[in-house]
Amino acid sequence: MKRWMFGRAGLLLVVLALLAAACGGEETPVDADEDGTDDAAEEAGSETAADTADSDYPNRDITMVVGRSAGGGHDEYARLIAPLLEEALGVSIVITNVEGAGGRVAAAEILAEEPDGYTIHLMEPNGLAAFQVLGAADFDLTDYTALGIVNERPSTFAVSVDSEVQTWDDLVADGNASELRFSTSGLTSPNFVNGAIVAGAAGIQFAPVPHEGSAEAITSIVRGDTDFTVFSGDSIAESVDAGDLRALVQFGAEPLDLLGDDVPQGADVGLEQFDGVLTTNLVLVAPPGLPADVEQILADAVQDVLNGDEIAQVADETNRLIQPGTPEETTELFQRSLETYAEFEETLAQYLEV
Repeated sequence: MKRWMFGRAGLLLVVLALLAAACGGEETPVDADEDGTDDAAEEAGSETAADTADSDYPNRDITMVVGRSAGGGHDEYARLIAPLLEEALGVSIVITNVEGAGGRVAAAEILAEEPDGYTIHLMEPNGLAAFQVLGAADFDLTDYTALGIVNERPSTFAVSVDSEVQTWDDLVADGNASELRFSTSGLTSPNFVNGAIVAGAAGIQFAPVPHEGSAEAITSIVRGDTDFTVFSGDSIAESVDAGDLRALVQFGAEPLDLLGDDVPQGADVGLEQFDGVLTTNLVLVAPPGLPADVEQILADAVQDVLNGDEIAQVADETNRLIQPGTPEETTELFQRSLETYAEFEETLAQYLEV
C-alpha cells in the first residue's frame, strides 16, 4: 500500500511537469487534501514518527528502586546519584525503597516492570548471586539490562579496638580454639555471606548474631557483646577513623584508602584467592528488553554521572566510594559472582537464611 501511494504521487508529478512545459511554465498546485496536506507526505511523516517514537525519551519521572530501607547505605548512594542523573536526563528521579529478603523482593519486582526505561534499580548483586546459586531467587542476574557499576567495596573483618585481637592471625587462632560471636546486620547480608566463606576457609568457628541493621551490629561490637563483624570497608571507615573499630583484613582488588595504610589484604594473610572476589558492589540495572535507543540513553547518562567530576567531589566529601564500571563490566560481575558462590554452595547452604 505504501509503495503504491508513493508511486501514484511520482506519476502525478511527471504529468504536472509535462503540463507545465506545454503551458509555458504556468504553475499548477499539487493535488492536496482540504487541509493542504499531501496524502503521500502525510503517510511518510506518520511512518517517521512511529519509527522514532522513543526519540523523546525520557519525558516523565523515572523511578529508582532501592532494595534496602531509607536512610541506610544503599539509600545514601541512591540519593547521591539521583540529582546528578536528573541533570543528565532532564527529568526527576523518584527513589522508592522496597525492602525484604536481602534485596530479593526488589530484584524480583524489577523483572516484572515494563521495559520502557522509566524504572531502574540500584542493586547489590553479590548476595543475590548467593541466593540464586541456592535456588532461592525469583530472578536470574544475567537477565537484567546492565547500566553500570557504581563501586566495588571490599568485605572487611573488624573487631572492637578494646578487643585483645590485634591481627587477623589472632582472630584465626581464637576462632580455631573456640566459637566466636559473629555480629551481622542479617543472615541475608552479602557481607555475612562473604564472612562465612572466609571464616570457613580459615577454620574460624562462629555463631551468627543478627541485628536490625548495620548500626546495631557495629554497636554490638563496640560494646563487646560480640567478637567480630564483616562489613564493606567504606561502611566501617568512619568507625575505624573514630577509634571504635579495628580493621583486620580487607578483600578488595586494591587496598581501600578510606581504611588507611595498615590494613592488610587477603594476599597478605594467605587468602589471595578472595581479593577482588569477596566484595560488595552496587550497580544500576533496568528490566530486560529495553528498546536499544532507550538503553543507550540510560547507559550513557549513568556513565556520564559516575565518571563525572561532580560525583567524585561529593563522594570525597562524604567518605563515599565511587568506582565506575561499564555495562559490559557489570555483566561480567554478575557472571563472576555466580561462579564464585557456586564454589562455596555447601557453606552457603549451612549459614544463609533462605
